[in-house]
Amino acid sequence: MSISQNFPTDLPTLNLDFVNNQFLDPRITFTRTSSATYFNSSGVLTTAANNVPKFDYDPATLTPRGLLIEEQRTNSIRNNTMVGAAAGTPGTLPTNWVISGLGTLTQTVVGVGTINGISYIDIRFNGTTSSTQLGIRFEPPTGIAATNGQTWTFSTWCAIVGGGLTNITGIGANANLWDSGSTYLTSIIVGSVNITSTLNRTSAADTISTANTAFIQPQLFLVFNSGVAVDITLRIGLPQLEQGAFATSVIPTTNAAVTRNADVARMTGANFSSWFNPTQGTIFNISRQAQNRTTGYPTVVCISDSGSGINAIEQYWDNSSNFFASLVYTSSTLQTSIGRSGLTRTDVHENAFAYEANNFACSVGGGAVSTDNSGSIPTIDRLCIGSRFDGSLNFNGYIQRITYYPTRLSNTQLQALTLT
Repeated sequence: MSISQNFPTDLPTLNLDFVNNQFLDPRITFTRTSSATYFNSSGVLTTAANNVPKFDYDPATLTPRGLLIEEQRTNSIRNNTMVGAAAGTPGTLPTNWVISGLGTLTQTVVGVGTINGISYIDIRFNGTTSSTQLGIRFEPPTGIAATNGQTWTFSTWCAIVGGGLTNITGIGANANLWDSGSTYLTSIIVGSVNITSTLNRTSAADTISTANTAFIQPQLFLVFNSGVAVDITLRIGLPQLEQGAFATSVIPTTNAAVTRNADVARMTGANFSSWFNPTQGTIFNISRQAQNRTTGYPTVVCISDSGSGINAIEQYWDNSSNFFASLVYTSSTLQTSIGRSGLTRTDVHENAFAYEANNFACSVGGGAVSTDNSGSIPTIDRLCIGSRFDGSLNFNGYIQRITYYPTRLSNTQLQALTLT
């Protein structure tokens, strides 16, 4: 029997297509009490106003990626849009930026500009070195408060637009840690950066494990031997330092840290009950995580109530085991958690989950159907897109489609759905 013969003939009562429809179904209440950025269909970084959803595109291929749902984050670099910079030799760096280890090299601020919505600065370093490392620091030592145990991610857009890597043995990114008396302690987020002639974003994360840490200072750095000739022009765009284990969408700043609030998408009341069957049904989604995270439990779809206990049907990731699954909680008691492991987190995946009392099944990416024949169905009254009912476990990725069938589809139909 062909896959097409197994495809559901029942009509869905809800079909949210976030790739082909660049608007939200009016039954969805969407809020985000801040602006946010995304790439539009021309590959240009664009700002979405408060309470406006982000339908994101791949800036390189212009392929639609779907509805971008993210958690709250703050960019602690106070000026990533080059405010205060002026061309010249040495020129004027953006406000709050500092160069260390320049030595006998000549610094030239070639200019500032914007490409595809990305604010950037071009800085040239040339001459004969008298040090072994040069750092482009985006804050002074005491600019960003930090404490032991925090996890931070540093990201920036960068490219080589003049000169080259001759006699430069490495380009890297890190963050210096300082105590309350401005004494250097150590560096974290240490990693090499593969910079080419194309402006690309690079990111790395690390957790502070140094006592007495009071401040954190992100930087790009060049490594070379003393007494060698170098000539390189770096293009640097929209650097970002945020608390968390992965980079999120760009948060522009001019003179102070800026917070992008969480995306919240809900469907409640008659907008929910008009299509939902409380005794049996099938939930299908297509989604992709934005970052390759090794921890956390990001939620794609959560159908739940709003009480203090957990009553929910969820489709979610367990990133520690690459497990894309569906679960059911009734009165905070887990009824089932079934799915598929061994997946690549940043690939597009399809997840179809069918529920009925004592009759659960799940198929992911056309894989074998997992079943569970024990468990009850909770009483639930809302659809939450990209997070749980309380706003936790945000997906931080692209949701392409959510489709709901008011019947428990057969196992063969589930597998056929996820092969599309």
